[in-house]
Amino acid sequence: MSMTSIDTVRRAAASANKSWAADCRNISQTLELSESRTYDAALETLGAYKLTGNFPTELEIVLKDLRVLNKVTFDIKPKSPLSDCRHVEFRPTDKVHRDRFAEIMRTIEKRIGADSTQPWWIRLFQ
Repeated sequence: MSMTSIDTVRRAAASANKSWAADCRNISQTLELSESRTYDAALETLGAYKLTGNFPTELEIVLKDLRVLNKVTFDIKPKSPLSDCRHVEFRPTDKVHRDRFAEIMRTIEKRIGADSTQPWWIRLFQ
């Protein structure tokens, strides 16, 4: 193999990696997360009796327990009154591939996702 073909292969691999990284920055997914399930999961993780009720902090505790805190970034949307659901938009970091990101989203939704099939007043008292 000549030096020219090796350089061509390296350039092609480098450009593929750049387009993959740019593609990952454009994807995001919004999940409906339950505040009460997040609180309960954070309590269980820390083995605590009581927490402050600060949703962003509790979400970080749960994400750290799931070992995905450094793999995603998130933005929390304002919540509506009398709702247990929080809309959280997740984006992968540069090092996370699209398939892994989808797996992470399924894991988060399974752990603390809100069940939107139940009425809000039932979810409030669970």
